[in-house]
Amino acid sequence: MNRLTAIGLASLVAYGVLLATLWDGSPAPSAAGARAAATADAAIPAPVPASASGVSAREAAARPHYAAGMRHAVAPASPRRLSGVAQEFRQTRDLKAFVDSLLARKDSLNHEERYFLARALETCAFATAMNDDLAVAAEKRRRQFLSTIAPGDPEAGKRIAAYDAADDTQRCVGFQGSRIAQKQVDDLYRQAGDGGDARAQARMLVAELNKNLTAKSGEVGRAVGNEDFLRIIGLLETRDGEAMVLVAQFLAQHQLIGELRLGPTGEIPDPASLVGAFSLVACDFQPTCSAFDREALQACAYAGYCSAGSYEELYANFLASPFAYAQALRYREIIRDAIETRNWSLLGLQKLIGATSHAAAT
Repeated sequence: MNRLTAIGLASLVAYGVLLATLWDGSPAPSAAGARAAATADAAIPAPVPASASGVSAREAAARPHYAAGMRHAVAPASPRRLSGVAQEFRQTRDLKAFVDSLLARKDSLNHEERYFLARALETCAFATAMNDDLAVAAEKRRRQFLSTIAPGDPEAGKRIAAYDAADDTQRCVGFQGSRIAQKQVDDLYRQAGDGGDARAQARMLVAELNKNLTAKSGEVGRAVGNEDFLRIIGLLETRDGEAMVLVAQFLAQHQLIGELRLGPTGEIPDPASLVGAFSLVACDFQPTCSAFDREALQACAYAGYCSAGSYEELYANFLASPFAYAQALRYREIIRDAIETRNWSLLGLQKLIGATSHAAAT
């Protein structure tokens, strides 16, 4: 089996692997899986009311605004509406043409255009290393997918449309034979972050922290420290959905999760439910959230679940177990309260300011 065929077949079963992790409690290998991992069923506890922190409006206003300590990130101006470049990135079937149109005016791009230019290049980087004909391989994969749909499936049309929309191999065919330098992608993210794009800032921060925390043998890693937590809090304050979820995935997938304390009772959060809760909050703030867009397509294409009208509906009815969903609902109220009142002690982050992570130091 050649490398391209292996990648194609792996993509067909990837969502099946995700589904298999939903109910066994094991960590999932992807960001989507981290949001979906679950534990055994349990009784649904009552949500924690937002007023549990007991913080008045005056006290909230007096709290330090941690975002002021970092390069200013821009909160979404219109959370219910996608920008033109965001819509084009999601909908285009030819990412090479999308990239070329942006590169044609690269000196005048704004920070959001630079962000999506980096996303497109990063998405299609795999295509530049392939010797096989990507167009032929993409069509073969599509035929394999079609063979999994039972005759008479009432959702067949929706599933096929969802598959086509989510198939990055077809979207990246134009990049075959070209070259994408990682430095080009990194520079674009850096430029977008310098312009105030919270998503780009989050990607750079998480990449930096992961690199520092996973230093190779013989190298000296740097612990998560005061400035890092200030930057994490600053990103949460932007209320940008993608930035929030990237930060949550870092907190949940690292040993740092053991140092977080949620709510008035100071409970240690379940990692999967924490990321699920942040995803719910992200979609509360930005109903056009990217988490729903991608995962809804995959759920429809590979599992025939095509009826979700929101991320919460998808998460509750498909991605999470009843227990994980109940946990996420409780965490969601705490997270929203922490962000809206800037009471970071509700997430345990305030206690970590100025302290070194025990997990990072080991």
